[in-house]
Amino acid sequence: MSWQIALLLARRRQRRRAAAATLTVLVAAGLGGLLLLGGISAGVSGSSASSSQQEVDCPVAGITLTQLQLDAAQSANATTIVTVGQQQNIPTKGLVVAIAGALQESSLRNLAPGQGDRDSIGLFQMRPSQDWGTTAQLEDPTYQATKFYSVLTAIVNWQSLSVNDAAQAVLRSGHPLAYGPHEQEATQIVAAITAAGTGGASAPPATGCTSPGQVASGPVGTMVQVAVAQIGKPYVWGATGPDSFDCSGLVVYAWRQAGYQLTVRTSEEMYNVAVPVPAGQEQPGDLIFSNWGEDGVPGPGHVQIVVTPGTLVEAPRPGLDVRETPYSDSESGVTFGRLPSSAMTPLSTAG
Repeated sequence: MSWQIALLLARRRQRRRAAAATLTVLVAAGLGGLLLLGGISAGVSGSSASSSQQEVDCPVAGITLTQLQLDAAQSANATTIVTVGQQQNIPTKGLVVAIAGALQESSLRNLAPGQGDRDSIGLFQMRPSQDWGTTAQLEDPTYQATKFYSVLTAIVNWQSLSVNDAAQAVLRSGHPLAYGPHEQEATQIVAAITAAGTGGASAPPATGCTSPGQVASGPVGTMVQVAVAQIGKPYVWGATGPDSFDCSGLVVYAWRQAGYQLTVRTSEEMYNVAVPVPAGQEQPGDLIFSNWGEDGVPGPGHVQIVVTPGTLVEAPRPGLDVRETPYSDSESGVTFGRLPSSAMTPLSTAG
């Protein structure tokens, strides 16, 4: 399994844990009846802030729907959404927006009347009472996908919106920030379907997206993959895996699984030998150092791993599991470094 797939599946597990935690709060507050199969709909109001990145990475072929752990029904529904969009010459970004919307609203399941919130129906949880169509029409995935794209493309400058905000502009959810977390999974679903040529449709126009950056390969790629695969495991001070980690222990473990024993163990030791990397020039596998002078210890008290520029994986602190999270390279008190080969001993020659 590639590290990209591991990251997507880990994100899905994170979303499910977050939804479960939210349900606990709602039930305690007497709001449990508002739970949807595809997410929480508690009638929360608010507006979404547009992302500064208004395009998505163009999908990359080579990842199948099976690898993304979609069952037959989910795969068929996703294929319908993408195929309808292709037939309408919807740009790649629009396909991603639609899949992200369906992931949030129904987990790509064609929910029957009564399975969703109030009179919501189908993949996008559209409601007859909101003039989306009749019950019979909304039970048809092709109709819902067509309706989604019709509303999306009627929005002025919709391609200048983030995936989250474009989906929200169509579906008008009570949770206006719910669609963004599905963006990368949606991108890979679109990639899998278009690469397979399902439905005989041609590939979508290469507009509304940007070419993805180079991902790590070789030992660095393996190290990143291993680190990402640990998402959800607990933080334990002094632990170096395989079942728990502290921040530097995750780095040590990931490199060991990639075939190298580090000669350094703590975040401070790693910082002392790392080659400095200018902010904004960091690459997958580079380290992020922060929390200077914490607990009276000189040097950085925390270390994280760059997954891709703008995204990191870390073992944060007691009470928080290993997680993937965004970061800003302009954040105060953060520096980047790259471990030199002199700090690594190939396991084949390690004593």
